[in-house]
Amino acid sequence: MSMMINRRQFSQFLGALALTSALPGKVLAADEKVEFTIAHTYGKIFRPIHTKIIKEFNKIYPNVRIRLEAPMSDYEELTQRTLSGIAQGNAPVLSFQGVNQFRQYIELGAAYDITPFTKDDPRWGANSDYYPEMMKLCNFDGKQYGVPFAISTPIMYANHTLLAKAGVDLSKPFTTWQDVIEAAKKVRAYDPKCQGIYVDYQATGNWIWQAFLYSEGGTMMDDAESRVTFADEPGVRAAKLLREFIDLGLMEDSTALQGQQSFISGRAGFYVASTSWLKGVQDKIKSFDVRTHLFPQGSTGIRRLPCGGNGALIITKDPKVARAAYEYAMFASGPIGTAIQVAGSGYMPMNKKGTEALQPFYEKNPNFRTSLAQIPTIFRWYAFPGTNTLKIIDVIKNDLQAIVGKRVGAEEGIKAAAAEVAKLLPKK
Repeated sequence: MSMMINRRQFSQFLGALALTSALPGKVLAADEKVEFTIAHTYGKIFRPIHTKIIKEFNKIYPNVRIRLEAPMSDYEELTQRTLSGIAQGNAPVLSFQGVNQFRQYIELGAAYDITPFTKDDPRWGANSDYYPEMMKLCNFDGKQYGVPFAISTPIMYANHTLLAKAGVDLSKPFTTWQDVIEAAKKVRAYDPKCQGIYVDYQATGNWIWQAFLYSEGGTMMDDAESRVTFADEPGVRAAKLLREFIDLGLMEDSTALQGQQSFISGRAGFYVASTSWLKGVQDKIKSFDVRTHLFPQGSTGIRRLPCGGNGALIITKDPKVARAAYEYAMFASGPIGTAIQVAGSGYMPMNKKGTEALQPFYEKNPNFRTSLAQIPTIFRWYAFPGTNTLKIIDVIKNDLQAIVGKRVGAEEGIKAAAAEVAKLLPKK
């Protein structure tokens, strides 16, 4: 069960950060006022986080008025709202988009290039406290189009209480999927009413699928982006692994919410999902010992994980508004914003000072360290070229569901998905 730091301790963290953080010069004259909107996803996670960050931001920039739009259910819905807003002229100025969505806004010419802001900003210099490997996630062709805010990796949650009752040796790490499968079999043998494992394989369409694929040595497309490659041999192996959970009776064909509820209620041994739900999952679990583990290695012996989560994208024609939105994005990913965001979710920290201030939190909440340990294995969540991103996400999601639902074989299903995706890509 979780042991969260109390409100007084966290307030002390923010106070210390406010005193030590180097802030840029004022970007607005004393009598100038700027107003803009923010759009985001996952209201239960990000609403309280942004509300707290805005409060702290306004202590420094009182003339910037920020309005939060109603939260979107997921990144795909946020994309639909943003694309329709671009067409109608009412897109949110600042939106926290899934990092796999940035490419289409850039290709549409809608994303504001913040490179001029970053050039003379010491926060982007060699001695910056912002993690450079994170900030690169929103850099395309040498230009910066966003500021990463809440970055996640897929991890494995485990019900150690149930696993121990099932006779699983918890002194050994679950390094490979075979390790997980053998433990999940013991859970099923101990209590047939429990799932051995649930994998949130439909998360944002193909995010966790990419983790399976790349850990098998595969890719979504070739280097020249001339051919879809996720149905090559590594992709077939990844699809067969996903199907194996079903064929062995270890996993049920259910919705993501049902799978999560199964784990929270103590009726699943393992739950593979995003770190973003860590705080929410821990807060709801009172009856058993939940631990987090690294995402298992593929049959290749490697672990390669796409960075999920979101970054701040600016859409406006007004440079003054863009600069104010940029300052909020940098503040949100800075030491104060990072401290608020990590403690309120499970995402990775974006800033070294924020991480340092959170050391007491990490000591009391070791489950939050797992995602940090996976940083060396991360890469940018792949986004296909062209403007059919949402359609492609749906295609892969539906074909994966057909595989899990046993309507098609694993190889047949993944090859069908690749063929459909190829038709949706721009012609070269």
